[in-house]
Amino acid sequence: MSIDWLSIRGLRNLEPLELHPAPGINWLYGANGAGKTSVLEAIYLLARGRSFRASTISGVIQHGSEALSVVARRRDGCTLGVERQSKSWRGRIDGRDCQRVSEFAARLPLVLIEPDSHRLVDGGPDQRRQYLDWLLFHVEHSYLVTWRRYARVLRQRNAALKTGAGDRVLDALEPEFIQAGEAVNHLRAAQAEEVGRLVLDLVDTLGFSLPGELGFRYRPGHPADTTLAAAAREHRTRERERGFSRCGPHRAELVLTCGGHPAASEMSRGQQKLLAVVLQLAGLDLLTRHASSPPLLLLDDPVSELDERHLGQLLDWLEAGEAQGWVTATTPGREGMSMFHVEQGRVQPMV
Repeated sequence: MSIDWLSIRGLRNLEPLELHPAPGINWLYGANGAGKTSVLEAIYLLARGRSFRASTISGVIQHGSEALSVVARRRDGCTLGVERQSKSWRGRIDGRDCQRVSEFAARLPLVLIEPDSHRLVDGGPDQRRQYLDWLLFHVEHSYLVTWRRYARVLRQRNAALKTGAGDRVLDALEPEFIQAGEAVNHLRAAQAEEVGRLVLDLVDTLGFSLPGELGFRYRPGHPADTTLAAAAREHRTRERERGFSRCGPHRAELVLTCGGHPAASEMSRGQQKLLAVVLQLAGLDLLTRHASSPPLLLLDDPVSELDERHLGQLLDWLEAGEAQGWVTATTPGREGMSMFHVEQGRVQPMV
């Protein structure tokens, strides 16, 4: 659901601001360091409870301020707000206190594309697991419960392995470990298959230039020729020695290939960036189709990621879609877009 009013206080170099964005593309432009990305960071922080630029919130709070606050009103009237201090936070949704980040994420689904998005292709498996998990959180209502169930029994099993617990203890834990793990794998595998179809459609629609045939395969975190139950039994002795579970969805992988080879090694950095952008756009498309609220797209400095042709094709696609877009750049956007000039932390709408 798009935002029709946004208030930001005490965040980085931004002056206190109130914006009335358009439902389509909102283009924030200005010099480097002016504060453009900080606006996107504020929206992300409201939806996800953390920054995508800093590991701790203390680095986001403005110097001289004790706290930051971000409040947004969706076009359906729902109001969400957070106040963050260095060691605490308060959240409110429609006037009631709320401390669950998952509730904010559900009410403000978003996709972020930023200069480090290529890590979705060349980064570790955890990057791609998280990508699938966030999509499932929004489109499959049972997934959060299923994942929490698996995470809980995984912690219990790891604690038992670390203390060298006997077979009786592990035999008692493993039925739930296996049942929850198989449920997670089943949902992720189906999601990976749908993402693969959407990516191929988008590459064709956008006319993006990528080498070779793209492949998407979910590897479940245990050998393909066996089951999770069999793998857990087979590796039990070694897992006791190491003190943790070596098999399961927490070790799973979304395998990306290009021409039958790993995409990270087959593609140039520029091509990796293109694939990462299309993966995120596939996520945006998926959320538009299935999420309870239309998503937001936060697109930070796309000129550094895309050449003029690819950026033009992306903007054409976005303008034809339903998602509200927030784009940062050093130059003004297209005619007809809602534009905001950012200079030394001040954000001014351009009429």
